[in-house]
This record gives sequence, C-alpha cells and structure tokens, in this order.
Amino acid sequence: MLFVYEEERVLSFWMKDTLIPLDIVFIDWERRIVDIQTMVPEPDVGMGDLTVYPSAEPAMYALEVNAGVAAELGLTVGMVVGFR
Repeated sequence: MLFVYEEERVLSFWMKDTLIPLDIVFIDWERRIVDIQTMVPEPDVGMGDLTVYPSAEPAMYALEVNAGVAAELGLTVGMVVGFR
C-alpha cells in the first residue's frame, strides 16, 4: 500500500490490527528512499502502548510491503525509486 502525503514531514506508523510483519519504505519528494524499517504485529497491545515507527528523515510517501520484500527487491536508503 502506498500512502501519499501533501507535504514532506517525519511520518509515523504503528501496527494496530495488522496480522503480518511489514516493511515500510519511507520516500522523500525527490522519490529517494530515506528509511526502511520492518514493523512487527502487536496483537495484544493497547493503542497507547504500540511501537511507533517514525521515518529517520522527512518523507512524503510511505510504502508498505510484506516483510522481507524490500530486501528481496534490493531497496536501500539513498536509492531513487519510480512509480506512477
């Protein structure tokens, strides 16, 4: 899933009601990867206690894929990506 924001900022995500681990790829306005993290499900954790995954730098896009896919695709911080 691709999340698109109107402006660049530090983005934060959490895993409420998510059943599988996910990679999150944070991308800036120049479509440069600024951070990649693997998020893990926390099924029995209350909303206020969930782990928050903030981007290391301001980002405008966040791409969620199944855990391990970012590595399989060879995605790395600094890489420029294209999408439509």
